[in-house]
Amino acid sequence: MNKYIKIILFSVLIGLFKPTIVKSQQRQQWNLQNFDARKYHWGFILAVTNSSFHIEREAQFDFSDSLFSIDPQPVTAFAVGPIASLNLSGNIHLRTAIILSFQDRIINYTFYKDDTTEVFDKKVNSVYTEFPLILKLRTDRINNFALYATGGAKYGYDWASQIGVKESFDFDDIVKIKRSNFAWTVGGGIDFFLPYFKFGIDLKYDFGFNDVNVKNGTFFSNPIQRMETQSWRIAFTFEG
Repeated sequence: MNKYIKIILFSVLIGLFKPTIVKSQQRQQWNLQNFDARKYHWGFILAVTNSSFHIEREAQFDFSDSLFSIDPQPVTAFAVGPIASLNLSGNIHLRTAIILSFQDRIINYTFYKDDTTEVFDKKVNSVYTEFPLILKLRTDRINNFALYATGGAKYGYDWASQIGVKESFDFDDIVKIKRSNFAWTVGGGIDFFLPYFKFGIDLKYDFGFNDVNVKNGTFFSNPIQRMETQSWRIAFTFEG
């Protein structure tokens, strides 16, 4: 009987101390243990974007052309570029990048005339070079991953802007936007410390704070009082 009691007690002790032993082993098997000791980190970013506009209509606009609604539609595209990170402390990082971002948007204009509606889909194509400056606040590592939040601002220059195209002042006109765009950016994500590099996944929301609408007297610019960019972005980062 004593033999069986010893076996049972030994099994209970193993059950109680096994989590501690496993945790200790996991701590010893941390990947990239000296990653946070380095001052600088380099890498690149791949992102999927979903971009649109926030539009404020002119309150006193003359509806002689029977404009019924302006409805911006988001379009999915992608972004890519190198990133750099400055380690201010184990939990605070300052990040910047040079990102090539393809952002297409569609604005639906609905006109009501003679008991019928006519919709004009105006596509706005943009290819931005973006320069973000982001503050990243990260939790302590939990084994091989950590959570973080981000916030900051960015400047974008639109190489595909058609601001120089001549207007015809009819329904064939395009919607013009300014080349420069300034935006706030907020988000959060998770870092995974893999054996050879750090892999991150985050979700960001960018919202512009300058008016990008070009007032050129056309059917499509006159009804707009203010137009700002906005986009959601799922990003994948690779840092060494």
